[in-house]
Amino acid sequence: MEMCSLDARMEVDGHSGLASMRAMKEHTHRGSLLSRRFHLVLLHLAEQARRDLDAMASRPERAIHALRTRMKNVRALFLLVKSRIPKPARKAAAALAGRLKDAFSEQRDAHVIAALRAKFPSLDDSATGRKSAPPDNGAGKSAKADASSLIRKVSKLELHVLTWADVFDGYLRSYRAGRKAMKAMKACERGQTAKAFHKWRQPVKEMFYQSQVLQPLDGMKQRRSAAERLSDRLGEMHDLHLLHATAKRSRAKDALKEIAKQQRALIPAIFRAAEKLFGERPREIERALDRCVKFHPLLVSQAVRQT
Repeated sequence: MEMCSLDARMEVDGHSGLASMRAMKEHTHRGSLLSRRFHLVLLHLAEQARRDLDAMASRPERAIHALRTRMKNVRALFLLVKSRIPKPARKAAAALAGRLKDAFSEQRDAHVIAALRAKFPSLDDSATGRKSAPPDNGAGKSAKADASSLIRKVSKLELHVLTWADVFDGYLRSYRAGRKAMKAMKACERGQTAKAFHKWRQPVKEMFYQSQVLQPLDGMKQRRSAAERLSDRLGEMHDLHLLHATAKRSRAKDALKEIAKQQRALIPAIFRAAEKLFGERPREIERALDRCVKFHPLLVSQAVRQT
């Protein structure tokens, strides 16, 4: 995953760098330094989506993964600044990011099934039922139009005066949502469905991207690693559910048994990872962040510099 400082981004050549510089100049007189940094991070991610789409023809699997990752990142960061963005503008930009994330879901699922098939010899080519076809031109053109619209909308966003209290409120909302989902999954074994696991992964991914952008703050590096570990385990479960549905349609009984066995074995690992991420009470995290802002202003000034 790409990691670079905001300062470095302002020196990027070409369309991405120029657009970022223009946006920064237009918004310099508005809001705080924190607002401008978040704005530049969001704009950079939107602009990189265009590059991912340009790479789709030569490296489709890698480009699809990068595009989906960036759009999930955009949506997660919107949650940190949502209180300072007018609702219509935020919803419009988030909808575009969502469409871009899902634009090539069929190809992504085909890549996953093809990769997993090697682990299940009893699941032959006909059983997988999907071919990893390249994205068609129509989908690519539509996605590029959405990416251009997203760049325009993000460049015009007005974050007003974003404060650390706003950011922390958004971060704690994601944390509470993930912690609540963990408790619900533990309490109801019958509720541990494919849909429930996949839904739980959303706040976990939000925690990953939000912790990543705030890494200099107290505990964020460890929380980012814990969120990544849990997200990976939940992602494995989702992929197994996807393969299970495919094998079920083709009545591949031996493969179904092996997939179910792997799913059962994965559940304890998921909850171990969840305890590491969601073991703290939200109030404990809030106090730690407040202390960081109060007593370590230099450290805080380095936040929102990487993504």
